Amino acid sequence: MYLVADKSNQNALYALKKIRCPFGSSDESFKNAMKEIRNYHRFANSKTPYIIQSIEECVIAEPDGSKTIYIIMPYFEKSLQDIINGQVLSDERMDEAEIWKIFTGICRGLKVMHNHQRSGTTREDDEDDMLLPGSDDDEDDIPTATELQELVPFAHHDLKPANVMISAEGLPVLVDLGSCLKARHLVRNRQQALTLTDFAQEHCTLPYRAPELLDVATVCDISERTDIWSLGCLLYCCCFGYSPFEKLELEQGANLNLAISQGKYTIPRDKRGYSQEVIDLIKACLVLDAQERPSVGEVLEMALQAQA
Repeated sequence: MYLVADKSNQNALYALKKIRCPFGSSDESFKNAMKEIRNYHRFANSKTPYIIQSIEECVIAEPDGSKTIYIIMPYFEKSLQDIINGQVLSDERMDEAEIWKIFTGICRGLKVMHNHQRSGTTREDDEDDMLLPGSDDDEDDIPTATELQELVPFAHHDLKPANVMISAEGLPVLVDLGSCLKARHLVRNRQQALTLTDFAQEHCTLPYRAPELLDVATVCDISERTDIWSLGCLLYCCCFGYSPFEKLELEQGANLNLAISQGKYTIPRDKRGYSQEVIDLIKACLVLDAQERPSVGEVLEMALQAQA
């Protein structure tokens, strides 16, 4: 990632992402980069300020057969992780009102992903964004002449403070959409389970990874509720400086995988002065059974009520 300026206006700064693809279009990195670019455009119709959008992209074919992809994006001075790090170093706590403002913005952005509507005309374009072939190809979901759109939820898959930038207006912006893919996967055999486990190991940061993605079961249904677990970890980190399982590892030497798989974490007795509503929302998100977790809409509603 590079910081670049507009020649005609040196004060206009942008982030430039450069992706090298040694084997051209057949390179896996090329396919992943194209998926990432599609994601920058996919949620643009929602006009949400809470999800990053690219400004321009170009693909350069090199003489040796390789390809280089350039993506120009908005530049942000700091991330949510930068804010949290500063609070930890100065032994301060983030104001609860600020936490609610940031958290509700994150939920609004995530809600756009989880409620993504696919039109019948873009069905083929979306097939490349399926991790497991056939995961959402239920016949009941195929649009008819009178039903031109269907719900096809996408999940961020790597929601954490470092992937939430703060805009000049103070709004949270979800970034790093390279891991964003269709959220729902029907796992029916060991090979599919291994594919999803490998994806999670590569793209989902461990302290924020949902337990069902640690070692995916041979027969299970994975959904956008994996992001809800990550939301709970992120909210905990805003309050206490670390993800709940990182904190347990640092203080007690706990095994991170084991702590996550058992849903084992602690809330400081004094709650650092935060309200019970914050703690209750963390607990609502960090439920081992994904089916028992609230939807992002329900999380947003709980947060707005607590904020009020």
